[in-house]
Amino acid sequence: MKPTTQQFLQDTGAEIPIVCGPMYPGSNPELVAAVSEAGGFGVVQPVSLTSLYGHDFRAGLQLIKKLTNKPFGVNFTIFGGANKKYHEQMKKWMEISIEEEVKFFLTSLGKPHEVVKIAKEHGIKVYHDVPNKKVALAMRDAGVDGLNCINWRGGGQTGIQSAEQFMEELHDIGIPLVCAGGIGNAEDFQKALDMGYAGVQVGTRFLATHECKITDSYKQAIVDAVEEDIVWTNKIAGNNSSMIKTADIMKGGLRTGPIISYMLTKRKLKKYARMYLMSRGLKNYSKTTFDDKVQYWQAGKGVGNIKAVQSVADVVKEFASVNV
Repeated sequence: MKPTTQQFLQDTGAEIPIVCGPMYPGSNPELVAAVSEAGGFGVVQPVSLTSLYGHDFRAGLQLIKKLTNKPFGVNFTIFGGANKKYHEQMKKWMEISIEEEVKFFLTSLGKPHEVVKIAKEHGIKVYHDVPNKKVALAMRDAGVDGLNCINWRGGGQTGIQSAEQFMEELHDIGIPLVCAGGIGNAEDFQKALDMGYAGVQVGTRFLATHECKITDSYKQAIVDAVEEDIVWTNKIAGNNSSMIKTADIMKGGLRTGPIISYMLTKRKLKKYARMYLMSRGLKNYSKTTFDDKVQYWQAGKGVGNIKAVQSVADVVKEFASVNV
């Protein structure tokens, strides 16, 4: 076992270096708990937990703890000063997470310096989502414990470069690297480990499980899809999001209109444009979670290797057969 994989397992408390990434939709307590219970590592997406599935945040964490005594993490998306209300909510969620003895934070977007400072005071590990080498080096210098390398094969908000490029540029960075994107089965997992990654983050594969509370039509669409069915649109979050090609996604085209497109090119306006798009996108995802007729289906390019809806235990068991 590579030293970085050993470090990753130590940082998370998992038995197998596979993370169920935070998802909207997804991240219902039953899914998060099932992944950790099976030996992987579940990560909570707070907005999904509260706004989508209707749990009080603390009660949601406590429910996961009732379902498993294994560790799990919490994801914090950092918007900075663009949304003070959300920033205050995030701080409250962080305080509750600390009180509920969560020992792993995954941060996304923004600068995690404040989170890292608080986390270190409480013995909590922090990994951060990164899209490229420049951000990765800055995050390492900010004191994060590991990096979640978002590659271009991922579902939802996807990356801009390949898993191979990440490893080529960051192999000597000195902290664990997690491959996030395009992991559909044990063979994909093995390839990522062979490249040198400490572990993997998996999203789409865990959506197509019995424990995930999305519609059966969404799960079946993942099973039926092949890589060529995945399209990119910037109308969900301002950057590319990977979706299964449906009439709902193709309606009006895949790119934003001229006003939002202009805002996305301006540093001071970009965060507001993204927040507008994401708030609108959340409404669509809320509907698609429970309504078979609404088909805003996020998925990554690993769909071609997902052959059936299975239990989380069976999925993790397959991954556990890999030579770590």
